[in-house]
Amino acid sequence: MQNIWEAVKNYYITLGKNYHVDPLIFLGIHIIATPLFVLCVAWLIKNYRQKKSILWPVIIAIFIFNAANIYLVIFGTNIPWWIYTILAVTTIISSYFSYKKVRKKINSI
Repeated sequence: MQNIWEAVKNYYITLGKNYHVDPLIFLGIHIIATPLFVLCVAWLIKNYRQKKSILWPVIIAIFIFNAANIYLVIFGTNIPWWIYTILAVTTIISSYFSYKKVRKKINSI
């Protein structure tokens, strides 16, 4: 098991060096962004229930949702085109399901 962990770790470290992206920062962004995104969605729903504007919660949630990808696009270099395609497709798919989940929560009010 230790050998597998070392191989995975070395693989991501090598990728990070090749594309000038620190895998720990990328992972850290994901770890921090997840609860922040949940909080923004809760804020959005709270504002919706109180008939307040949901503009800022939506904007901040979108930014947080895409924070790791933004980091990759800004700081990454020599990244193959197909990585950008994967980022776009996964962002669209996960955005769709997030939208559906939030919509369902709002409709249950």
